[in-house]
Amino acid sequence: MALQRRRLGQDKRRAELLVAAERLLRRDGAAVRVEDIVAEAKAAKGTFYTCFATWDDMLEAVRAQKLSELERLLVPVLATRPVRTSLLADVAVTSIDFIVALGGLHDVLFHSAFTLTRPLPENTRPPARIAEILRHGQQAGVFAPCDPEPMGALIFAMMHETADRIAAGANRKRSLAALKLALDRIVKVSNDGSSFRPRRRT
Repeated sequence: MALQRRRLGQDKRRAELLVAAERLLRRDGAAVRVEDIVAEAKAAKGTFYTCFATWDDMLEAVRAQKLSELERLLVPVLATRPVRTSLLADVAVTSIDFIVALGGLHDVLFHSAFTLTRPLPENTRPPARIAEILRHGQQAGVFAPCDPEPMGALIFAMMHETADRIAAGANRKRSLAALKLALDRIVKVSNDGSSFRPRRRT
């Protein structure tokens, strides 16, 4: 019983440190230090290293929480049947809004030196997930044929740039409309079963 109480206490402290870390990293990005997090959580510095062996362990825990949160947001989007031509655009909008809401967390978790020492598994990286969606739409006969892996990387680059623009103050509605148009032209299949081809101007 004593061991169980100690474990519950440590789990609670760990959760409190993660909440504090997320709050500060979202606001201040890479400027945050261990001292800031323990002060925010009203904990001793030693408590941090009891819960996390290293700074990167803490970041990995925060990243896992955020990715799980995104997955929960995407579940109803991906579960809709039958597969619709707007699926990729719906996934993109959900993901972009999530990225923008991360604030300073985004760069720390996905674009700092941390990502070099703790890279995401290849099959969980966004381009790979988009490639899965492309294959799924092609199998359902609603997406035009393409090579999913390189196209997934290109689409993610478009999504990332759109998120960056919105985060920097660009008009969200216009930015998302432009992305949706581009995605529609990539995935659309015409009534005769061929992929979309823009008309040649005369």
